[in-house]
Amino acid sequence: MVKKIISVVIATLLGLILIGNIYGLVQRKTGQTAFPMFLGFGKAIVVSGSMAPAIKVNDIVIVHQVPQATYQKGDIVTYQSPGYPVTHRIAAIAGDTLITKGDANDAADQPIKTRDIYGKVVLTLPKIGYLLRWLQEPLGLVVLVAGLIAIWEGDKWLTLPREKSKKSR
Repeated sequence: MVKKIISVVIATLLGLILIGNIYGLVQRKTGQTAFPMFLGFGKAIVVSGSMAPAIKVNDIVIVHQVPQATYQKGDIVTYQSPGYPVTHRIAAIAGDTLITKGDANDAADQPIKTRDIYGKVVLTLPKIGYLLRWLQEPLGLVVLVAGLIAIWEGDKWLTLPREKSKKSR
């Protein structure tokens, strides 16, 4: 019974990762957004050390869309920057203009508007970026799908011999 629960949990997590990867890929390839959000949540793999030590390279940040009026000084946000999303801390707010700065940076970023913010960082998953980067590669995607199939079919194969031996008694 415990094995069945574990296999269902693992299959669910792998399925969610697969769905998230496909959704993000479609969103980016169709030019709909550089930062796909699903049900108000998005993820980003950190590629620089500008937020160290709070957030390190290859950490995953989970971002949630929140009302623009709720941003406060000290919040870590992900925002639209030319070419790629940036995750930095809000250093100052003046109306709908914000100044952000990476914790490890000496200088503040250029001012941004609240409308340019994708959302507030609500969770950081250390070092998971290594795995997600690999799962976004073609080989990783094949391994992910094969893993889901193996879990799905493996449970049937593992219980089949027991059922046959019980019937033969």
